[in-house]
Amino acid sequence: MQEELKSVQKTYGIFAGLDIGTEKICCAIGGLEYESKEAQDSLWKIRMLGFGQRASKGISFRGITNIDLLEDTILNAVYTAEESAKKNIKDVYVNIPVNLIKTYEVQTKLAISGKTPIQSAHIRKLFSLSNDFQIPDSQHIIHIWPISYRLDDTLNILDPIGMIGKNLSAKCYIIATSKSFIANITQCIGRCNLDIAGFVADPYADGLSCLVNDEAELGTILVDIGGKVTQIACFLQGKLVWMDYIPIGGFHITSDLARILVTPISQAERIKTLYGSLSESVEASEQVPFSQLTDKYAPAIEYVHRSIVLEIIKARIDDIFDELANSVSKMPANIDKVALQKVIFTGGTCNLHGFSEFARKRLGVKVRVATQDGISGVEGILHSPAISTCAGLLHYAAQDYVGKNRQNDKKPLNFWQKISLWLSEHI
Repeated sequence: MQEELKSVQKTYGIFAGLDIGTEKICCAIGGLEYESKEAQDSLWKIRMLGFGQRASKGISFRGITNIDLLEDTILNAVYTAEESAKKNIKDVYVNIPVNLIKTYEVQTKLAISGKTPIQSAHIRKLFSLSNDFQIPDSQHIIHIWPISYRLDDTLNILDPIGMIGKNLSAKCYIIATSKSFIANITQCIGRCNLDIAGFVADPYADGLSCLVNDEAELGTILVDIGGKVTQIACFLQGKLVWMDYIPIGGFHITSDLARILVTPISQAERIKTLYGSLSESVEASEQVPFSQLTDKYAPAIEYVHRSIVLEIIKARIDDIFDELANSVSKMPANIDKVALQKVIFTGGTCNLHGFSEFARKRLGVKVRVATQDGISGVEGILHSPAISTCAGLLHYAAQDYVGKNRQNDKKPLNFWQKISLWLSEHI
């Protein structure tokens, strides 16, 4: 599919990501943009063509609670994105939240001739030996990533292609979710007249959109403070090697404000957005107006010192950071702790004034709030850390599109990306 943009650049291929969260459901439509149609070897980038978002209904922390409500919410988010992009979509890449994910480490083995160099076909066959993957029958595999290879007596090989040997084995990191959840989400999206192009683990999507330069290679912790869940992921040597979650998020700050001030959730969210801060230099004596839950026809306007609002917010943020430290302390001992020296945050809560400085002092390590990189278009949306998962789904879709269509690129996919692309098509 081709479409001429207002600029001299053109977009080829249309794909979409659908981020299904407990607080919001958003759909982003994108395409690959080249400088010219003829320059097939030119560096491509992703252009977001449209975006739609709706408050979540019909899904909770544990999964789908009302398929009709969820269907309606997805339809509205997709419709808004299509109207914005002036394009219709046929399929979507869908995220799987970390709280619904199970992870496994398994090994698979393959006997080869030992006379010719190992080729990509051998790797494909190695990963197609699904009988070697000892995971419960109730689980559906989303991703399979090699941690390391062994060729005969040589251990910890990163890339065996081109080497010669007789026995090739791989230690694999498998990410899976329940088959019942996959069946229900597939049915729901099918009722929206859409197909599923692929499933993507939430932390992996976040990594694609938030990590830059060599952060995934050198090691980092990526923390996504969502609505009701905070996701934690560790990236090292270019791979996602560990993940966890905390059942606390930005919604709990809003809920605390609503309960303590006896105000509607909408008012609490407004107070958090306009007056919330983690900075020590903020003016705390200011009076904050809000409406209390009294007579709906004549709501009472009350005032509260901003210092009280700040205390409520900080108390819940402290809870999140305490749980974050507790979770990271349980990270497997075989993971190099150099990854703990840098923490990257994403999610809407990061928009709180003074968040970066607070996190830096609280953790005592290098901290960065992620921004979306490598995507243009819809400028008002792209700079928000709240859409990192949706942006990551577009990155994943772009890699998939390039792989399936054998597009040339000055910046070719690395070995791990090629394996991921192949597995997404065949596993």
